[in-house]
Amino acid sequence: MENLRTSVISTWCPGCPNFGILTAFINAVQELDKENKVRKNQIAYISGIGCAGKIHNYINLSSVNALHGRALPFAIGVKLANKDLKIVVFQGDGDTYNEGIEHFISSCKENPDVKLFVHNNQIFALTTGQHTFTTEPNFYSKSLGEKLFQKPLNPIAIALVSGASFVARGYALWIDHLKYIFKEAILHKGFAFVDIIQPCIVQHDTRKYYEERMYKLEDIGHDPKNFEEALKRALEYDYTLNENLKIPVGIFYKNPRETLEEGLKIKEPFYTIERKVDLSILEDLLVY
Repeated sequence: MENLRTSVISTWCPGCPNFGILTAFINAVQELDKENKVRKNQIAYISGIGCAGKIHNYINLSSVNALHGRALPFAIGVKLANKDLKIVVFQGDGDTYNEGIEHFISSCKENPDVKLFVHNNQIFALTTGQHTFTTEPNFYSKSLGEKLFQKPLNPIAIALVSGASFVARGYALWIDHLKYIFKEAILHKGFAFVDIIQPCIVQHDTRKYYEERMYKLEDIGHDPKNFEEALKRALEYDYTLNENLKIPVGIFYKNPRETLEEGLKIKEPFYTIERKVDLSILEDLLVY
């Protein structure tokens, strides 16, 4: 576990920004461990399906590769079973905002102490370019057979109005800045959501567009405790790739509150609880 990298050969495309996410996360975990804030063996992660889900093979920590769109509820189950673990989830935008959007919204509301890191390239990249709910208008979608005509979702705004206690946006190729966001998210008490702009350099290369328009919220003195200001900043960018937009990245909102585990009064890991099962009580329920 010294460097947290496995020996598995990566199948990401050469130059994929996912490598930036991987590096930022490993650096964040190593620094938290050295600072004695979070030990490496406290962290477990759950991954979804797709290019983002491949990260499961490359990080030497306890992990599970879950179903498409279902990594988040699986992670919440792990957290409820052992509240002493720091649980991280890696999903793609299709994983999160299409198949798993109900889990995303309920997590914002219920506030489990789980961290969701979304690799958002605005397409289903692994299956070569179908649109997701964050794909911009006029993109030709292979699944639709024509160009998109509807506006995409704004996941930052959705997270805020759904009650998320930590909301941030990062950029996969600003590795040091993303590392900072990861560290803050992991240390946050409650549900932490980070939407990571991660251009697919093969199917949907938006690097130039983003890099010409992004600015850091920290550079303008943004107050992450101010919900109204956070929502205002969230609405500056609507994921349409409009030429006239500015794109804030950083921590939009951070306001710890009671977690799901605290509300359920979970005090000890489930595996430490001794249970005595009496199957005889089922006899009265049997129908012969």
